[in-house]
Amino acid sequence: MKLRKYWKQLALAATLVVGLGIVAGCGDNSASDMNAAVNKDAKVINVATRGTSKPFSYTDENGNLTGYDVEILKEVERRDPSLHFNFKAMSVDAAFVAMDAGQVDAIANQMRNNPSRAAKYIYTKEINNYTVRRLVVKKGRTDIKSLDDLQGKTVAATTNSEFSELLKKYNETAKTPINIIFTDKGTAETLNLVATGRADAAGEYVYMVTTAQKDRNLPVESVGGVLTDVPTYFILRKDPEMQKVADKIDAQIKKMREDGTLKKLSEQYLGGDYTVKPNAN
Repeated sequence: MKLRKYWKQLALAATLVVGLGIVAGCGDNSASDMNAAVNKDAKVINVATRGTSKPFSYTDENGNLTGYDVEILKEVERRDPSLHFNFKAMSVDAAFVAMDAGQVDAIANQMRNNPSRAAKYIYTKEINNYTVRRLVVKKGRTDIKSLDDLQGKTVAATTNSEFSELLKKYNETAKTPINIIFTDKGTAETLNLVATGRADAAGEYVYMVTTAQKDRNLPVESVGGVLTDVPTYFILRKDPEMQKVADKIDAQIKKMREDGTLKKLSEQYLGGDYTVKPNAN
């Protein structure tokens, strides 16, 4: 009886081993299927993106990285399988340090062109969208409509943004300078400062304000006319190989603009067509 029990247990153990082997085999096939969508010969481009800046770059409810900037590059990859974009979440300042160190190859984060960066990095030529900025105040406030209304008041601005530069330039000739609170935490922080009354105003993208109102029920609103309408691009590490990548990105974005895909992405993620230069009013 003991011998029979022994052989029965041995047979059961063998069955479990085989079963585990089958499960493991299914796991391997599943992983292969997931990777099959990516061309094994594709050039991998490591892309730094903030990952916390909705609607441009953020994680959705399923834990997937998405957003306008991210989805443009995903569409480029779908159209040109010779490229594969591997996204890495980090702040813009950290992204430039990482790119200088060769740890990332590109930045997708509403990058505007300026001469100092253009001398050091590669910019794509096709415009992703225009960043339309207006003043932002706490909902219901009526005393602020223009930059002149900000004299002597406290205004929140993201470090190195075109709005912060606009404020600095304004203060050069202002009778009563604007008090500027600088932050490197992006729009979420500037809007929180306004919503909590720690800042009288900010200057933010209209679609970021709309997103904050909708998703976070933040009591803020855009007021006044357009302050800036700066075009944005992707930026890449400067070397011949990355220039080829930039050219491929440009080729696909141009097609996306022509067939309406870029407009659709803008409407889906930004709430309107910001792929064309807006009216001044």
